[in-house]
Amino acid sequence: MKKKSFAIWIAVIWVVLSLLAVGGVTYAWFTFRPDTNVEPMSSTISDGEVALLISPSLDTDFLTSCALPNYSSGSLEPVSTANLESFYSANLQTRQGISVGFRECQEEDLNTYAIRGRVYLKSLKDGCQVYFNRAGMGFGDDPQMLAALRLGLKITSSEGEQTFIFHLNDMGDVSSAVSMQTTAQEHVVVGSLAENGNPNYVNDPAIGLSDYFAVVGAQRLPQAGRASLCIIDANEIVSVEYWLYLEGCDEQCINAVQEKEAFIQLSFAGVTK
Repeated sequence: MKKKSFAIWIAVIWVVLSLLAVGGVTYAWFTFRPDTNVEPMSSTISDGEVALLISPSLDTDFLTSCALPNYSSGSLEPVSTANLESFYSANLQTRQGISVGFRECQEEDLNTYAIRGRVYLKSLKDGCQVYFNRAGMGFGDDPQMLAALRLGLKITSSEGEQTFIFHLNDMGDVSSAVSMQTTAQEHVVVGSLAENGNPNYVNDPAIGLSDYFAVVGAQRLPQAGRASLCIIDANEIVSVEYWLYLEGCDEQCINAVQEKEAFIQLSFAGVTK
């Protein structure tokens, strides 16, 4: 019998979205056209009583897996953000491929420029700490795509609202990814715009995923990692809004990332508090 302190449960979210490039452009900011069909894949949970459940809607049952809702349509284009609130796209570049002018994306723009959606997590009985389950995470294996993509999460719980922006370098070997400077400064994203459209840059806030992975313990069950995404109280429902997007200011977000394929698989592990 497992001790209560090591009772651990997993909720897994799976979805595959193929990102297929069409056409080409001269410089670093280009257009993708994704297939937005959402296909749920098989998922599993760890042995034992389920404590962490998931749902794509507050109006549907909470289960151990679900398809990721996708609010986007049309073409996927590079955007830049520091906070998942304001997104910017380049509209002026030099011949050298340096973006010097930007415009703020409107809501309807963002629905075509990024893969985005929302799911809900619920903890039954005991509350839990929530981590990523590394074994169930996936975004494809192309180094250029992994280096250029960002995963954004906005988690709203009784603790308040937390925003995370992750780079995906921890999901594969990105050493072969091709780099090219596309902004006047390095390792920055667009934080705001001046009245003339000139960007005000801030340091790239993206962090690695690995600190937020649950640790695989005895009997291959996850245990607490270095940092949790959030803490869920018993019977609490937590909102998890997500974005998958190309960070246009990233040095690897260049023409070399076109004609690649990627998908998104998210997996969460709940570890008893």
